[in-house]
Amino acid sequence: MYSGLVYIGIAVVVASLHMIAPDHWLPLTALSVKRGYGRRRIIGISALLGFLHGSTSVLLALAALYLGVDVLGINSLKEFSIALLAAVALYIIVNSIRERKRNEKVENVSLLVSILPDPVLLPVVIASFHYGFPEIASLGISFVAATIISLVLVLEVAMAGAARTLSRVRPSTVDYFVVIALVLTAFYILLFG
Repeated sequence: MYSGLVYIGIAVVVASLHMIAPDHWLPLTALSVKRGYGRRRIIGISALLGFLHGSTSVLLALAALYLGVDVLGINSLKEFSIALLAAVALYIIVNSIRERKRNEKVENVSLLVSILPDPVLLPVVIASFHYGFPEIASLGISFVAATIISLVLVLEVAMAGAARTLSRVRPSTVDYFVVIALVLTAFYILLFG
């Protein structure tokens, strides 16, 4: 049984979906157009931002795993993972509702959003803990790679002229797809974890 691969797949899906949100790529698109960046420079910057965002997210997840297992001594990671998935999903929903109420424009978001860690990977790392370090390392590498590739591809599409269409995608819409992935992950952990 290769259920550990499921967690890697979930990490890749979550990373890919998450980078479609305009708040990650639209600031870089606007900056690139404003400063007249060439294609290579845009790819380089987006790859760097994807690497930093993915890496800080993995580091956040590993720190939480260490805190939960070694510092707090949490033994039942299955229930902890499910609770954490629910908490992160609820956080994403509440944040999306707040963004909608404020009617915040994506253009107001800085490039910093593309670097800051995202807690969405945290429950996936915790759920895969019992597979050991090689699995967690593979999961982290896959998440970072998917983040880089997704951001580069989305920026390529945006710079090719689809920015207007892509910018119509509300961050909250992408967030809801991420929440669905988290809920499905919770059910997977409950049934097979």
